Amino acid sequence: MCNLQDKCVIVTGSSHGIGYSIAKIIAREGAHVAINCRQNVEEAEKVALEIRALGRNSIVVQADVTDLQQVRSMTDTVVNKWGRVDVLVTNVGHAYYHQIDRLNPELWHQSIEENLTSQMYCIQASLPYMIKQGRGRVIAISSISAQRGSPSGDIGYSASKAAIIAMIKTLAQQYASQQITFNAVLPGIIDAGLTNSMPLERRELLIESIPMRRLGKPDEIGEAVAFLASDQASYITGQAIAVNGGLYM
Repeated sequence: MCNLQDKCVIVTGSSHGIGYSIAKIIAREGAHVAINCRQNVEEAEKVALEIRALGRNSIVVQADVTDLQQVRSMTDTVVNKWGRVDVLVTNVGHAYYHQIDRLNPELWHQSIEENLTSQMYCIQASLPYMIKQGRGRVIAISSISAQRGSPSGDIGYSASKAAIIAMIKTLAQQYASQQITFNAVLPGIIDAGLTNSMPLERRELLIESIPMRRLGKPDEIGEAVAFLASDQASYITGQAIAVNGGLYM
């Protein structure tokens, strides 16, 4: 169990999928959680309601995290409501599955913007508050593709996810003396999103490629994030934590 009692946490992209699991588990450990969504406010409100049922505070902050002004407004809303931001989890990302021979400049920039720039904006907006507080935790969600590349040839996705790790390591060195830690979690193939709609035969082949012979669970990503957000991980910074069932070692 990770003690996050009364910590104030922002989780981007948390109205569904892995982000939802992260928000739910962090709340279970005692945190108050700001749920971020770009469009589906109704879905986000259901997540916030579920968290409130645990006895925690939760608000919905609608923002497109590729827009710096919206990110700043989101962060200010949380601080104005709760007085601080203890933990930031940057979870937004998107894969387009475009190989280099079909990749145009617009798609390349879109991939970098959604997967990398959005995370940088969120960190940039929250960091001044963490510096003022004298502590903070930043956990960025990257991907197994950052380490092994993309089997489908999606260079925009794999390059941007790898850049997240470099960004986290750089910031970890810069702010370690101010008790602000930066780490990344790298999910493998998780039983959520696209894997749910895969044909059974392809899904079985995918499972066979994983040494643990199963897909990861969204909650397993949430547990890793909760640990890194806690005081138990206070001496861990600049690390890329792989949660992939042994698919890449």
